[in-house]
Formats: sequence, C-alpha cells, structure tokens
Amino acid sequence: MATAMGAAPRRGLAALLAWVMLLLVAVAAADESRELRLVTTTTTDNSGLIAYLVPAFEAEHGYEVKVIAVGTGRALELLARGDVDIALTHSRQLEVELVTAGRAVDHHPVMYNDFVIVGPPADPAGLAAAHDIDTVFHALARGLAPFLSRGDRSGTHVRERELWAAIGVEPTGSWYRETGQGMGRTLQMAGELDAYTMSDRGTWLAYHARVPLALLFQGSDKLFNQYSVLSANPALHPHMNVAGARALNAWLRSPEAKQLIGDFRIDGQPLFVPVL
Repeated sequence: MATAMGAAPRRGLAALLAWVMLLLVAVAAADESRELRLVTTTTTDNSGLIAYLVPAFEAEHGYEVKVIAVGTGRALELLARGDVDIALTHSRQLEVELVTAGRAVDHHPVMYNDFVIVGPPADPAGLAAAHDIDTVFHALARGLAPFLSRGDRSGTHVRERELWAAIGVEPTGSWYRETGQGMGRTLQMAGELDAYTMSDRGTWLAYHARVPLALLFQGSDKLFNQYSVLSANPALHPHMNVAGARALNAWLRSPEAKQLIGDFRIDGQPLFVPVL
C-alpha cells in the first residue's frame, strides 16, 4: 500500500514535468515563428536603409528580423537553399532566373536608384568629359588609373560586367582589380588607391564625405538600378517562415514603406525612389 501511495506523487510529478516540457517547446516554436530571416545587399545595408526600415516593420507586425547583408549573387544562393525566408536584391537577371527555375516566388519591384562612376578628383582618364557610358568604359580600359571591381557577383558587379561586354572589352591587366568586398569597403579602397569604381548612388551618398573621391559620371539609362523583393519557395522549404515572408514582402510594397523609402535622405538627398 505504501509503495502504491508513493508511486502516485511520482506519476503526478512526471506528468507535471511533461506538461512543462511541452509548454517550453510551444514557447520556443512560437518565438521561432516570430523570427524572420532577411538577406539583402551590402548596398542597402551600407546606405543605412535597412536599419531605417526594419524597426518600422517589426513594430507593426511583431516579427524579429534577422538581417544578413551580402552581394546579390550570394543572397540569391541563400534564398534558393532556404537558408533565409526573403531577399531584397538588385539584379533582375539573376532574380528572374531563380523565379523561372521555381526556386523563389512573389517577385516584385520595390524601389530604384542608379549607379554612378566615381574616382580620383584629378580624373586622369578624363571621365568627366564623357557624354555616354560607353565612352566612360572605353576611357577606363586605357588603364590610366586603377579600376576597382567588386568581383563578388553582386548586382553592382553583374551590371559592371554587362557594361564591359557592351563595348566588347574583357578588362585585364594590373589596372583592373577585384576587391571581393561590399560597396562601402570598395569605395574606401578606391579612395586609398586613387582608383575609379562603380557604386550605387545610395552607398555613394552614405560614404562620399568619408572618401577622397569625386562623382565623375552619372545619368545614363544603362545605369538604372532596380531593387526587388522575392521570397523562398515554401513548396521546397516547408520549414521557412511563410507568414513572415508574405508579411514583409507585402509591407515593402505598402504605402507606408514607400513613404519611408522616399523620405530616407542623406544631406537632404534621396537615396532611393519607391516604385509607385
């Protein structure tokens, strides 16, 4: 009888412990469902835009956004593998390839700016006198000063390679150097080396006061730079935060987000223009 009476409290304790464990698992699962993994480009990160936008989304929707900033090529690789839930990138060619292959969904334009060519104020290649971007790249190919390429399959790097291909030039030689770095660091290196480089306007505006470089060419249609949002395919990655990805995807295209994007400025200058 004593043994049976002693077993009852133990069974009650075991049941209580099991209930507590289930509660902890449920809480952990709930916390995980509020975590949203966003991969974005170094250009949106270096410019300060992401740090400006994310808190507004978190406050409205209650998600905790984990941000990873890499080049667009790497960002889309992470999205395709389901290592992140959603991406904000700027290479339409690579984005469309991913969507066409069924590796991403909900692909929409969000905003745009443009690329600019910057370099040493002395401008040994004479880019400031050029009337079109083809002339700029022919002048750079003469190798009168170093040109720094990001060399990282970012959206900036992809566009730069397209511009070389458009004039039939394969850049080689000691004057052409790949940094393998993000846009902010590449601008810093260009300033240290009296080199030319191509930057998105947003990162240039964020860094121009910190680097001894001048804006030498801008305004070509070929320098148009569109940023788009796309989500991982939930059919391939059932573990992803589907609800969170849908919420952020829609929010980035909402009137509220468009207002924030349009209002984001450095020294009074807008860095990005929302797609209306």
